[in-house]
Amino acid sequence: MPSGSLTVSNLSKSHGPVVMLDRVSLTVGPGDRVGIVGPNGVGKSTLLRIIAGLDEPDGGSVQRRPPEATVGYLPQEADIRAGETLLEALARRTGVTAADAALQASATALAEGAPGADERYAADLERYLSLGGPDLHARAAEVCEDLGLPASRLDVELAALSGGQLARA
Repeated sequence: MPSGSLTVSNLSKSHGPVVMLDRVSLTVGPGDRVGIVGPNGVGKSTLLRIIAGLDEPDGGSVQRRPPEATVGYLPQEADIRAGETLLEALARRTGVTAADAALQASATALAEGAPGADERYAADLERYLSLGGPDLHARAAEVCEDLGLPASRLDVELAALSGGQLARA
């Protein structure tokens, strides 16, 4: 049973003169399922991007419990970056790449004896481990096989995948 929760309080966001979100509040508890529906352009994706931490609100707050909980966001269109492999994209999209970079930076700070580096390293290591960094390759291979993407293709560039393969990726 999931143990995390999410609280959105008085969220506001505008794009220029257009108000997309006006004091939106939402609570999602453990095991809850939420659907967000509405016509195009009313702010559904904006709300989800803010909840996932990809965009900043103009006002209000998003609280995750526990604070290190991760909220994933799957965009409607594929996010292809030049030269990026399937495994690299999965690492980036799951937060493993950012967690690994933070872990490396805190390891350097720890080696240099920076104040507070030990606490930062411990937190960064916990985040990296909780995101599944050490076994990402094995898990990605298994999921790719389940989705009909050969696990041997984790090193293929995203641009080389067919439209259907890219959608599954």
